[in-house]
Parts: sequence; structure tokens; C-alpha cells
Amino acid sequence: MVVLMFGSIMYTVEKTMTNNPNSTKFNSIMSGCWWSVITVTTVGYGDMFPESSLGMMFGTLALLAGLIVLALPVTVIVAKFSDEYEKSKMEKKSKGDRYR
Repeated sequence: MVVLMFGSIMYTVEKTMTNNPNSTKFNSIMSGCWWSVITVTTVGYGDMFPESSLGMMFGTLALLAGLIVLALPVTVIVAKFSDEYEKSKMEKKSKGDRYR
């Protein structure tokens, strides 16, 4: 949903705001979605980039949305996994101590 939204916005902005609409690499909404996937996941290949100032602003918003949607929850998941792993190690150790 986020990818489609930012891809469509970027396609529209780049087609309407650049001096030469034929020179932009955003030639379809699907190419805008490709850019959005790469930007939101913070891969950043560099094969496509916005040329207008409004496009750059939306690019920044897409990057920040990617960080909020993807990066922040990963830290919570990793922290919970680490807690459960430590708990599992402690239980395993206490079971081993009982049988000795």
C-alpha cells in the first residue's frame, strides 16, 4: 500500500514538475513503484532518483516512512527474540543441573 502510494505520487510529481517530462526515468506508475520499493526498504540502488525539488521532498518522506515501518519494528522483534533466547538458555541450564 505504501509502495503504491509513493510510487504513484512520485510518477505524478516527476511528470508534472520537471522541465522536460520525457527526460525523467519515471515513465510509468510501475517504475515509480520500483523506485518506491527500493527507497522504502532503504536499498537505494541509484538507478532512479527524483529530479524536481517536490520529488526530492517526497523521496525524503518515503525514506522516513520506510525507516518507521520497517526498521523500528525490527529492533523490537530482535529484542524480544533475544529475551526468549536467554530464557531458553536458562531453562536448559537449569534442567541440566537437575539431572547431574
